Amino acid sequence: MSSRARLAPAAALLVFVGVPFVLFPALAARAQPVVSQDVASPDTGAGSPRGVLGTDSRTNQRYIRLTGQGYPTVDIACDGRRWTLAQTRSEDGAVYEVARAIVEPMLNAVECRLFLPDQELALTRQKLWAAWAGPARGAEAPQVLVGQVVEVLDGNTILVNLGDRAEAVRYIGIGAKALQALEPSRMEPAEANRQLVARQQIRLELDVQERDRDGRLLAYVYVADRMVNAELVRRGTAEVMTVPPNVRHRELFVTLEQEARDQKRGLWADFAEPTTPSSPAEASRQTVKGRPGVSPESLWACPTAQPIKGNFTPSSGERCVYHVPDGEFYSTTKPERCYATDEDARQDGCRRSKR
Repeated sequence: MSSRARLAPAAALLVFVGVPFVLFPALAARAQPVVSQDVASPDTGAGSPRGVLGTDSRTNQRYIRLTGQGYPTVDIACDGRRWTLAQTRSEDGAVYEVARAIVEPMLNAVECRLFLPDQELALTRQKLWAAWAGPARGAEAPQVLVGQVVEVLDGNTILVNLGDRAEAVRYIGIGAKALQALEPSRMEPAEANRQLVARQQIRLELDVQERDRDGRLLAYVYVADRMVNAELVRRGTAEVMTVPPNVRHRELFVTLEQEARDQKRGLWADFAEPTTPSSPAEASRQTVKGRPGVSPESLWACPTAQPIKGNFTPSSGERCVYHVPDGEFYSTTKPERCYATDEDARQDGCRRSKR
């Protein structure tokens, strides 16, 4: 029998989706796969060895295990990037642990392939997500499109060539209008966006709702491994604007905005007043000195003396809408400015919410 004939069976992989289970025989009594998916090469024989993509429930370590014949190393390639995995142990086959720094690019990639000595297997996004994404991200892989930026339209909108068509793409989860209205002396949001994406090859990750009411495609935009939506928030050149049902990365955005506030980056730099006034009297003095209102006490709360919530990135497209404590949307509104009275809010360019 030729060496090629002996090696070919090892190309069969079976993906167990029962994350987070370790599917080695020693643990079989405690964890069994819920779903299995065959990713074998089409010419693989019926008696071929099997393998799994899995996650260790104790350490959250992702791994690839090949039963039967193993190899000292295997290669994985995703969207033009390539990694070599060394065999880390032998337990009912060869186990190759996958570092977290590799897992994320694999989950975000459009296409991944596993290379054995004489076989090449496709690892689809759906199968990788089903095995490795975890319950917090869901087992369903989001749809991904690949294109090139043609034009930066504003701080969170770009025109993208998708090959067969051009699409206006709006960034999910962020808004930049407040920066243009309130901080004209700082870098324009469009310029910050242009620095990150101009003429770049990008990857668009879609969420539940694919388009907004104006027909624009809604997406999380990636240049290589960097999510542009998140980077703009981290720099303080965009603010969080959550519009359900597209909330997949909301927690990340909220965390990054708080970091930008704490570090006084971009929009949050050089505020005249502290984030939380030390007393109602001090808060009142701050309001009189300059621009009406004060900064929020936290991501979701205003100081007691200034309970009215102003929001400068409303989904209605208006510059600013403010919400009073007994309003319908008060508890679900993230304040961007807080006011003591309706008059203060109106002086700052806001109109009262209709509900």
